[in-house]
Amino acid sequence: MELEQSALMMEVEQVVNDGAKPVHFTVRADLLVLTTGMYVQPLKVTSIDLVRNYLDSYSDELIVEMQIPMGVYAHEVYPYKNAIDVMLTYTPLKEMGDTTDQQSVIKSELFTGTLIDKGSPLLEQNGFNSPSRMNLDLTDIATVHFQCVNKGVEQMRMMSVGQIFRNTTVDDAIKTILTWASQQTKVNGQRQVQGVTMVKSANPKPREHIVIPHGTRLMDVPQYIQKHCGGVYNSSMGYYVQGNQWYVYPALDTTRFYSEPSTLTLINIPKNKFPHIERTYRQSAGNLVVLATGHAKFRDPSNHQQLNHGNGIRFTDASKFMGGFVKLLMNTALASRGGNANEFIATKRPNGNNNVQLAPQPITSNSLEQYSHLSRAMGSTISLEWQNSNPDLITPGLPCQVLYLDTDQIKTLTGVVVSAHHYTHMQGKGMTATRHVTNSVLNIFVQPQDLSNQPTSTP
Repeated sequence: MELEQSALMMEVEQVVNDGAKPVHFTVRADLLVLTTGMYVQPLKVTSIDLVRNYLDSYSDELIVEMQIPMGVYAHEVYPYKNAIDVMLTYTPLKEMGDTTDQQSVIKSELFTGTLIDKGSPLLEQNGFNSPSRMNLDLTDIATVHFQCVNKGVEQMRMMSVGQIFRNTTVDDAIKTILTWASQQTKVNGQRQVQGVTMVKSANPKPREHIVIPHGTRLMDVPQYIQKHCGGVYNSSMGYYVQGNQWYVYPALDTTRFYSEPSTLTLINIPKNKFPHIERTYRQSAGNLVVLATGHAKFRDPSNHQQLNHGNGIRFTDASKFMGGFVKLLMNTALASRGGNANEFIATKRPNGNNNVQLAPQPITSNSLEQYSHLSRAMGSTISLEWQNSNPDLITPGLPCQVLYLDTDQIKTLTGVVVSAHHYTHMQGKGMTATRHVTNSVLNIFVQPQDLSNQPTSTP
């Protein structure tokens, strides 16, 4: 069945007819040299490379490429490379042409900039002319890269904490510490991070003690509680700062799509059907619907990982050692394997040869952390390209479903967003180009068995 003849085409038409989206803009950068108080405005911002790894990181990796006259770079930027703030200003444009959209809001973001060092022209003197500012400006234009760090993250990653919580849940302990840290991070008197958005944990029972040792890095606290304080989630711990919020979530939980208020539906469109169309998404009652019109790639390493690392896990319940590990019968101590050991199989092997391995902590009462060790081997990854994207709409731990055509049926993969790579670049060439566009690659973690799903309907 062709896409035009399927029910997915109805959703495509709704997206296209949903109106213009705020994805057209021009970006300007301003550099503030803190030691001199001087402002430097680059000639152009040529690209912004933003990587958000929601599984293995806690903040953005942001690289900005800009063009600066060589003399300005050598005399006013490079000598003060350790004391530069970067201000990015996004000015919305209309869908057609380069006219500013007066109805949209201009957005500005302030970062701490770290120059990715390419050497000093003044010291190297590899040119033919005198290294004066004027001569260097006439000689060349420097392509400069800055790694930009969120001001709030910069402050929080230097914090260390320590506290004892009594008769409280792991949810409350994490929220309390992250909220306290958010209140301490201020730039120009304003809070950078406003609060914590947390998915309810799988460990709701209050614990008598939750001990966070003094000197623990703030950015390690959620993972410390996951590993040493009874656990939080059974499908890997995820926590991330994005925008003005902390997000705490089960990073590899593929079952949340039908229970969460905010979800993502990706429609996998054949690559050359609608290349680079301007309207590629719509929002409806908390559900973001995206047309993935670019390249797609699917990889399923779960079979190899289960063979090498196991599809099951075995450990002894540490709480039983304090009472109930053995029963006394006629002056004899009897221990039961079934009563003291936990054995869990995530997915049964088709041939019946289940690879159940001993846990890294063979004696523990933290079952959630042990089950999390299996989560990466229980799924596969599909990467989809979203053209003319809006990165702000993709939040950490966002539940997702992927719709695609299989012969004459519409099938579904259900999973969760584990990372996003957003690349903003200039549309057009030369110094006269002003419009920037963003393309994104979204990596979705899904369960392999979802590939055999029955037909489903469009959202």
